[in-house]
Amino acid sequence: MAETNFVQAKENKDSTPVQSKESDLEEQPQQAVQAKENKDSTLVQSKESDLEEQPQQSEDSTTEPSSEFTRKDLAKLVASLVVVALTIVFLVLVFTPKHPKFKVRSVAVETLDYTTSPNPSFNMSFAAKMTVKNPNFGYFRYGVTNVSFTYRGIQVGEVSIAKARVRAVSTRKMNAVINLNANNVGNDTNLESDVRLGTLTLTVQSNMKGKVYLMSLGKRSKVNGRKRTAALNCTLTVNLPKKLVQDIHCS
Repeated sequence: MAETNFVQAKENKDSTPVQSKESDLEEQPQQAVQAKENKDSTLVQSKESDLEEQPQQSEDSTTEPSSEFTRKDLAKLVASLVVVALTIVFLVLVFTPKHPKFKVRSVAVETLDYTTSPNPSFNMSFAAKMTVKNPNFGYFRYGVTNVSFTYRGIQVGEVSIAKARVRAVSTRKMNAVINLNANNVGNDTNLESDVRLGTLTLTVQSNMKGKVYLMSLGKRSKVNGRKRTAALNCTLTVNLPKKLVQDIHCS
């Protein structure tokens, strides 16, 4: 009886490793198949993700160059607009003639006589320096111009300026001698008061009419000029006792 139990236990022991080996052999193919399936599914997912990313990358690659191209076009357009604006400003400045400026720069008293009684009067001569400034890019030609000196609205002297031409963007200087007297003033109480105080305020006025020629094809073939006027409006104060001109203001 004891021998029978020993044999049966031995058979059970021998059968257990066989069963475990068989179960291991059955599980190994299943694990290998599952691992292969997982690997295949992983590869498929990676390929799909690559395929999804590639169109996005291609779209990004096509979008970036188009945006850069647009910026370049915008920069070119802005530069073109700036050039056009500067050209228009230049043409307006060049081809729109301006009025020249006529001024009295200095006045020196050469002779001066005056009386307060019985009839107030004065008799004097000035050496005046005047200028005509032409700001245009073409020359300014003016005709004979009269410059008048007035005392309280009454003309006391006049000088004539000969016709001439002022070059483009330049200033022409002129010298003139003017004789002034109080013959037209008469017995004016204001003149007597001013002579007694020793100061006379004179006004210098003129309108120098001419033309500005921005383009010229020679002396015989000129483009028609644009009419422009150089206006002169200055005031000066004469100190009778000191025989000098104190102040000159031109507007």
